[in-house]
Amino acid sequence: MKNRIITLIISTFTFAACHEPRKLAPAPETIFDDHGMHVITSFYNERTRIILVLYGNDDALAHAGGEQAAHMPGEVFKLVTWDLKSNPLWFGSDINGGLKTIETVTVRPGASGPAINYTIENRSPATGKSAPSDNAERISFIFAQRASVFP
Repeated sequence: MKNRIITLIISTFTFAACHEPRKLAPAPETIFDDHGMHVITSFYNERTRIILVLYGNDDALAHAGGEQAAHMPGEVFKLVTWDLKSNPLWFGSDINGGLKTIETVTVRPGASGPAINYTIENRSPATGKSAPSDNAERISFIFAQRASVFP
């Protein structure tokens, strides 16, 4: 009788363990994936509760690393902004929340030298009210960022 009870308990635990484990997946509104882009630098603002990541293509990464003096046609920079939210799996830490804006600076050939194009894509209705309005200031801010050094 004792053996039957032990066998029943072991088989119950065995069958209970045979289901697919839950896998955590990020919410689709938090994902930014632009192929061919590399992380140049990242920073966050605790006061406004946002995190920013600057991405760039190979030419932009070379310029941000300090290898070139002037901007050359073909450089593409993307500054992506997310809300910060508390990490539900780690007490006291923050992770990126919803995607707010994607600012794109493209350097292309122009008649008298490189021409710079700036666009901003708002992903959140609330962001439209607080979106930066001075394009020249935002371009200067993006161009001023230096590449983080990764080991």
